[in-house]
Amino acid sequence: MTDSRSNADSQRDGAPTAALARFIATARVPADVRQTARRYVLDWLGSTIAGGELRPPSLVRDVVAELGGTPQATVLATGERTSAPLAALANASAAHVLEMDDLDRGSIFHPAAPVVAAALAVAEREHADGEALLDAVTIGYEAGIRVGEALGPSHYEHWHTTGTAGTFGATAAAARLAGLDEAQTLQALGSAGTMTAGLWEFLADGAMSKQLHPAKAAHDGILAVMLAARGFTAASRILEGPKGVLSAMSDAPDPARVTDGLSADLARWRIEGVSFKVHASCRHTHSAVDAALVLRARHGLRPDDIEAVEVRLYRQALGLLEGMEPTTPYAAKFSLPFCVAVALEHGDLAPQRFTDDTIAQASTLALTDRVRFVTDPELDALYPAAWPSVVTVTTRGGEVLSERVDHPSGDPESDIDEAAIAAKFETLTGPILGPGASEVSRLLLTGQPAPDAATIVRLSVARPSGVPA
Repeated sequence: MTDSRSNADSQRDGAPTAALARFIATARVPADVRQTARRYVLDWLGSTIAGGELRPPSLVRDVVAELGGTPQATVLATGERTSAPLAALANASAAHVLEMDDLDRGSIFHPAAPVVAAALAVAEREHADGEALLDAVTIGYEAGIRVGEALGPSHYEHWHTTGTAGTFGATAAAARLAGLDEAQTLQALGSAGTMTAGLWEFLADGAMSKQLHPAKAAHDGILAVMLAARGFTAASRILEGPKGVLSAMSDAPDPARVTDGLSADLARWRIEGVSFKVHASCRHTHSAVDAALVLRARHGLRPDDIEAVEVRLYRQALGLLEGMEPTTPYAAKFSLPFCVAVALEHGDLAPQRFTDDTIAQASTLALTDRVRFVTDPELDALYPAAWPSVVTVTTRGGEVLSERVDHPSGDPESDIDEAAIAAKFETLTGPILGPGASEVSRLLLTGQPAPDAATIVRLSVARPSGVPA
């Protein structure tokens, strides 16, 4: 058999791309899993609303306005309407800028930013009901996470999985809402794969590309679906083909991770294992931040008490954290010493800790200089199922205090619950939505029937505090 095969051949033999297309078109999401998806939609919404006025997404919106577009979906930061792909582009960039959007550990992927952005835009365009929106989000998470798992940790050394696997997740959500059949979905996945991208080189400059990655993933996922609906053809084995995504973007691809246990009636859905973020920094810093917060609370530590801090962590985190200095508010989110120092000094790592003024505070920088980090082979072996760190503080009095955290706050193994998710949303959006923030969280988590896209948008478009929707 040659490597050039027809779509029909690909669909018959259960190849990963074809199997994924079949799943997207036929999956049945149980009611309890749909309820779980509500948490992630709300969490995405909080990051998107709160991040909307920061500079990177504001620049993206300027471009969206210049491009124009058929009014199909809403840009949440302004209420302006544009085409579904462009609305998704704007909203996904806003979702990722605070570094508080969710994360799947096994795939090393932030699914909400691209997947929910694409799903909300297409659901608004299609006038889909709330259950259809939740189904699409759940299916988009499943597809994106499975692709990320198949790409594996070696992919993450150069590629931002949120931009790469995220394009597949966004495509899956959009295809489901647009009503594509299995054959059309296969073509959409092919177009998605040839557009997927997102390189880490921007970190060397502390640049804004990280917000562009989920933005383009959401936009291109919808674009791929729109093309497929019109008969535009694409690679039928874009994942597993010899010149496909897995071969091109991974040193150790595992195509079986796409298809393992995949069926229309899954026993376990990947969305149920996705972590929420509590701190406004790179997730690789969170276990160390949590350990620092425990030590601070337990021992009443203050910056002047601390002689030195050592952080032991897994080697794989160095690709993002090593060499990062708090030269800008965004770069500071990837500076492990800075994040640990802020946690020890202030007792939190909230978004307001990352401003031009706060990153220049002399007391924080002095403590930052006393934090060093080293890798630990024992912790390497636990990644990516766990993202562990050990923080050891030596006090000026000679005490040595240590704390280990394997699963940071927000992991399924932690005590995260709906009340905590609602509180996070209301904290992030209260200054923007006013008293309406609590109503949005209640509606998203418990409203019956599940709110549709039009209702979510109406209640969530940024407006001055206290102004009714």
